[in-house]
Amino acid sequence: MSKILLLGASGYIGSSFGAELARRDCNFISLSRSKVNYCNFEILRQYIRELGGIDFLINAAGFAGKPNVEQCEVKREETLQGNLLLPQMLSHLAAAEDFRWLQIGSGCIYDGDNGGAGFTEEDEPNFSFKYDNCSFYSGVKAGSEAYLKEDPRCYVARLRIPFDEHDRPRNYIRKLLTYPKTYDNINSISHIGDFVRTSLDLYERDCPTGIYNITNEGSISTREVVAMIQKILNPDREFNYFVNDEEFYRTAKTPRSNCVLNVNKLATLGLPMRPVQDALKEAIENWVPARHRTRPAKELSTF
Repeated sequence: MSKILLLGASGYIGSSFGAELARRDCNFISLSRSKVNYCNFEILRQYIRELGGIDFLINAAGFAGKPNVEQCEVKREETLQGNLLLPQMLSHLAAAEDFRWLQIGSGCIYDGDNGGAGFTEEDEPNFSFKYDNCSFYSGVKAGSEAYLKEDPRCYVARLRIPFDEHDRPRNYIRKLLTYPKTYDNINSISHIGDFVRTSLDLYERDCPTGIYNITNEGSISTREVVAMIQKILNPDREFNYFVNDEEFYRTAKTPRSNCVLNVNKLATLGLPMRPVQDALKEAIENWVPARHRTRPAKELSTF
């Protein structure tokens, strides 16, 4: 059985990885920075050696800003450390200790729908520092991916606007329910459960390493999501929209990515993503408000 090390297990994405690894009865350990400073090459290397080595590492640690990417403009050191320097260090460590690993990437390095086809894993990011049109977060993520695509041991799993049935601050559905005003755009989005399962399947099925778009098939507009929320969850809820970019950016100071990703690469490997409308409908129908949600126990398996 593979030995798996999970970084960032207490976060929104990391906790979902922990739950799925436990469900699959995997041999894994969740490592927190309070226990081991995994940002330090030598410290993490020694820890891995004391475990007798590992087969796979999942890096769900990073800095995305709270409540959104606006904070990354202010906390640039944390953004660089979590999204560029840490992945680069892990790449060197994977080579030194000979294990494969997975980095949580992002679709926020694109803007638009690529002429209706959606952006593939091979398309150059068009929302990056190179074009001077992006947020600091997007620019850093694009730079990190440019480095990691040369790593033969790394899977880069591109996530985009996460959601599921659990009421948490980073959940797209939660954001729409709580924001006083929203902006209508078309995007690819990722059901967290689908994202995590597919990410793990890439490793378990010994798929080629590299970059993968892991979003639900198709795209959806904000108004379509809102209509589904009103129909299924809260018919009396009224939603207000920004009229245009000018009005939106009087509130939001940082450029935002809106994009559509192509998931054909996964389908060719026998890992098709279910349609976004189906995934979203399921999440809304099974919505668990925060006050009713039972906090999952931390899964801290040992080797």
